[in-house]
Amino acid sequence: MFKSSFGILFLLLAVVLQAGPASSQIISFNPSTTLPVEPVFDVFIDIDCVGEDVKGIELKVAFDPFLVQLDGISAGPWFTASGAAHYFFDYTTTDPQGTIHFASAVLDGTLSGSGNIAVCHFSMIGFGTSPLIFQDTDVRGLENIDLGFAHSTGDLIILDPVVELQPRAFGAIKAIYR
Repeated sequence: MFKSSFGILFLLLAVVLQAGPASSQIISFNPSTTLPVEPVFDVFIDIDCVGEDVKGIELKVAFDPFLVQLDGISAGPWFTASGAAHYFFDYTTTDPQGTIHFASAVLDGTLSGSGNIAVCHFSMIGFGTSPLIFQDTDVRGLENIDLGFAHSTGDLIILDPVVELQPRAFGAIKAIYR
């Protein structure tokens, strides 16, 4: 009995190792936590295609509109530096505040690889933590079939009042604690 259990375990391990490491295509915020130091700041959205050819992307992400205001979204270097003709539509003026929403497409062919697909331009209007929650991730290939890209989770914008630090000499600090 022990030999057969060990044999099944060995066979299962061999199948798992043969499959190799899992890789998945993903859309994510970079970095996953943004800590702005200025009242106007940018948040970046990246793509990692892991071998897939992408024709178009549409994303919707929710954020807290009482803490930050979305001023606009622009195409990132994944589109603009590729040399490929592309279309990028920012829904900021038509969607309610609290939503990052854009649609984009490569007009001739497809793009692959990894890089920054969008830059979200924000203004700080409060202090606190705003989660960035993906509501819709639609990434399509050449035949207009959803490629099933995953997305990151737990992304945040942390807005904290900055305390200005004054440089002090060691003698000044020592005098405080006498």
